Amino acid sequence: MLLEQLRENDIGNTVAWIPSLGPNAMTCLTYMQFSQLAFYYSAQQLEQLEMSIDQINQGNAVQATVGLWFMAIESYINSILRISCLVKDVSFDEIKKKELDARIKILFDMLGVDKIPFYSGPLQMLADFKMYRNELFHDRTNDKSLVFHKTSFSGNPFFANQVDVMQAVVIAMQVFNSFRYVIPRVDLMPQVVISKENSFFYEKLDVLFSKLLCPYFQACLLKHALTSDVDLHVDVACLSESPIFLNVPVEILVKAVPDEKCHVVPSREKTRLGEELFGLIRQGVTFDTENNFKDANFHR
Repeated sequence: MLLEQLRENDIGNTVAWIPSLGPNAMTCLTYMQFSQLAFYYSAQQLEQLEMSIDQINQGNAVQATVGLWFMAIESYINSILRISCLVKDVSFDEIKKKELDARIKILFDMLGVDKIPFYSGPLQMLADFKMYRNELFHDRTNDKSLVFHKTSFSGNPFFANQVDVMQAVVIAMQVFNSFRYVIPRVDLMPQVVISKENSFFYEKLDVLFSKLLCPYFQACLLKHALTSDVDLHVDVACLSESPIFLNVPVEILVKAVPDEKCHVVPSREKTRLGEELFGLIRQGVTFDTENNFKDANFHR
C-alpha cells in the first residue's frame, strides 16, 4: 500500500454533526489536532528550560510552538464558523478568504451573541498575537523592535523563549474559554490525548493549563532563580449560548474505528535506522568535541 493512501485514515478525528440536517451535515474540528501539538511542544520547551545545565536552554522550537498556538486559535474560530454556516445554510468558501478579524465579526453576527466581552479583552491581546505571528511567519525581522501594549511577546520574534510560548498559551486559553459554551449542551474546549499505561484518555486544555503548564513554568523559573512579567491569569467571561442552535442540536463525534482500506500492520522488526544514519554522519567529522565545536561553513 502507498503511504499516501494512509492520509485517508481519519481515525481519531473529531467532527461536529448536525443530525437534523442529514448524515453529511458535519465538519471536522481541526483545532483539536493543532491544540494537542501546541500543548506537547510547549511542555517540551518547558522541559528544556528545566533541564538547563551549563546555560539556560531557551527552547529549540519556540517559534514553531508559538506558531502552532496561533494555528490552533484560527482553526478554533473557523471550526465554529463552519458549524454556524451549516446551521445558517451559508457557504464558508467566501468567508474563509477574509482576514481573521473579519471572520470573527462574521462569526459574532451569525451567533447573535454579545461581542463586547470578547472585543474588550481577548481580541486586544489577539491583535498583538497577529502582529507577532505576521512578523514571524513572513520573516519581517529588522532592526526596529515591535511594540506590544497588551502582551509580553518579544519585540523580535526571532529572539524568543519560553515567555513567548506561555504568552501564546494564555491568549489561546482566552479565546477557547470565550467560545466554549456558545453551542448548547456542548463544551468546545480543546482536549488533549494523554497516554496511561497501555491506553489513553482525553483531558481538557484548561485543566492542563492550570494544573501542568502554569505550575511547570513557575517551578522552572524558581529552580533557576529567574522571574517573568508574563501574566498567566486567565479570567475571561464565557459568551452566552447562541440562539441559532436552540432548535438545531449539535453532536460531537470521534472516529474510533479505522476503515478497513486504511488498515496496515506495521513490521515488528526492531530497527534503529535513523540512529544508524546519524552515526554515519558523525563518523565523518573528527575534532576535539570537549574543547571545540564545528561551526557552520558558508564558504564556497
